[in-house]
Amino acid sequence: MFLDINSEVSIRDQWANKHAIRGVFDELDKHSLDTDIPRSPGLQTPQPLPEEPNKQSELKVGIIGAGAAGLFTGMIFDYLNDNVFSKHKSHIHYDVLEASTRDRVGGRLYTHHFSKEPHDYYDVGAMRFPDNPVMRRVFALFKNLGMEKRDLEESTPLGSLIPYYMKSDSPSGEPWHYNDITMWGNYNAIQAQAKGGDPFQINSTGTIPANIFQNSPDSVMMSTIEPLREMLRKDAKSDPPGHQGWDLLMTYDTYSTRQFLGVKASNASTSSTSSRGIPQPPYNYDTIEWMETFNGGTNWYDQAHSETVLESLDFEFDDETKWYCVLGGAQEIAKRMEAKLHYKPAYESTVTAIRKKDANTMEIDVRAKNGSAASLTYSGVFSSVPLGCLRRIDTSKAALNYATKQAARSLSYGAACKVGIKFSRPWWIHDLGNHTVKGGLGHSDLTIRTCVYPSYNINDPADKPAVLLCSYTWQQDAERIASLFSSNPNHSQKTQEELVLKEVLLRDLARLHKTEQKSEEDIYQLISRLYLDHHSFDWYKEPNATGSFGFFRPQQFSSMWNKLIQPSGDFVIIGEAASPHHAWVVGALESAVHGVHAWLGQHTGLPGYKEALECLEKYDPAIPFTGLPPYMDENTSKWHSILGVIQRYDGDDYVNEVMELLSKFDFSAASSG
Repeated sequence: MFLDINSEVSIRDQWANKHAIRGVFDELDKHSLDTDIPRSPGLQTPQPLPEEPNKQSELKVGIIGAGAAGLFTGMIFDYLNDNVFSKHKSHIHYDVLEASTRDRVGGRLYTHHFSKEPHDYYDVGAMRFPDNPVMRRVFALFKNLGMEKRDLEESTPLGSLIPYYMKSDSPSGEPWHYNDITMWGNYNAIQAQAKGGDPFQINSTGTIPANIFQNSPDSVMMSTIEPLREMLRKDAKSDPPGHQGWDLLMTYDTYSTRQFLGVKASNASTSSTSSRGIPQPPYNYDTIEWMETFNGGTNWYDQAHSETVLESLDFEFDDETKWYCVLGGAQEIAKRMEAKLHYKPAYESTVTAIRKKDANTMEIDVRAKNGSAASLTYSGVFSSVPLGCLRRIDTSKAALNYATKQAARSLSYGAACKVGIKFSRPWWIHDLGNHTVKGGLGHSDLTIRTCVYPSYNINDPADKPAVLLCSYTWQQDAERIASLFSSNPNHSQKTQEELVLKEVLLRDLARLHKTEQKSEEDIYQLISRLYLDHHSFDWYKEPNATGSFGFFRPQQFSSMWNKLIQPSGDFVIIGEAASPHHAWVVGALESAVHGVHAWLGQHTGLPGYKEALECLEKYDPAIPFTGLPPYMDENTSKWHSILGVIQRYDGDDYVNEVMELLSKFDFSAASSG
């Protein structure tokens, strides 16, 4: 397998594409046990499927979930109906079934508003968007929704994309609090000015080697990726192209990041140091703990090392990369998507069962808020709900393949919590003397871990209430702070039941923000007086999420993801976990385009389906609904359609015709590519 470091397609997308192809090989191999299909087919363009036995000019699909993926799927069908199917007098109708109330449209695009004032909110879910090549489809969607880039001014309309500051736009920098010591600035400057290069006195015993500790934790992590870069460059220069980079990534996928940093990979670079002079793994326990503490949440390094590496490569753009947030909150994206839909979602409609009725029909049981139940029939079902939610739906008669069932049970989702506090004034901007904070982050090993300073209220006056995202935690840090959260649905009662949480938040904020002029107690007394309200949220306690985002463990991507994205007949899983770009809105959007393409390719009896497939395959930077994702070439997606047909028509004459066609197909030996 060859990964091209010089390609415009990211290494992550190339990696995902190869695994998608491997998944097709594996599935076809299963069927080759009792057919004439060769066991190692190459994924060149498949022969067209024979015409479906039952022609229909209108199909109806069910979309489970009104999050980003579910809403976008509806928009894709609207686009195809308007631009393709209308010319062929055919149509695809869709129902969007959402368990939540309408005010929670968007799923993990969720914004909590303390009041109707324009800045009185914080984003509980997605909150920032880098304008880089990976995110092109998201920014095309923004344009489609009328969300324009604008500077932050008093007259800037809600829904605008305003600058998001990843680092504080302030000369004093950001606060850092570790080992009960608070420092201000940026990490490199703080370290350089500290005696012995140990500003937080965490290496007083010298257990972290000096030639590692003199660098920032982020620099050390980035240096460990250099062997992969080196091999990818060598592969690109080889004739024929080499596969050392692929082999190394496969090694990465068998380890967690913690495991990888503690051993020396057998096929890693022979050099014991990076080009920056930083020693390469293995590292001792204290070194790995130091790196994880500063680079992520506690137990963040339990994810597959391939995920850590690919995330770094994905977002390794220069410091000039611009980030944006949505004025009014990211849920505005979902609200505008919903407004565009031709068929509006049905809210408070909980799907309780999915089953295959026959080769052409899926059936869904839905329970309404009033307890009434109904069974709905569809030609296809798109599940955009997180896999933990799918697990609670009765799919015993849906004819899902075992790999899909296994993924719904075991594919890892990360824990994440956020807490926003409303204060009577933005004290972090106006009351810290020389240490004003405008955007960026506060870093700590406290219970609150990361403090996020909103970019939408940096110009707010001192006499106006303001919201601070005072705590953003992941993994074990999230699990622990969540133990202080009340599950009471009544907000006023909930806050009263969270007095211990409130005290922890205020005390940690005081510790993080103390300065030369103001002591911890000074800050604590100040912010206690200014406190007005707070809102806490745990994504694992949200029954319609059961986790924050895909957080893949070792071997889950290479062994499970490529099966998850294959249609189980007319049942298709979409959402960020069905994309290599976990935790990002772009992953949800990309999964929807591929899901529609793979499902539509099965329905050869629908007039205009070929033109619709061609439309979906053609990339146009101005149109978010077309162009298969970079990780999904059209041949692989068409093979997904064939696999869906084989499962959908299992045992009848039509699938026999499909198998006869495949047995005559001239497969190449390109499976190794």
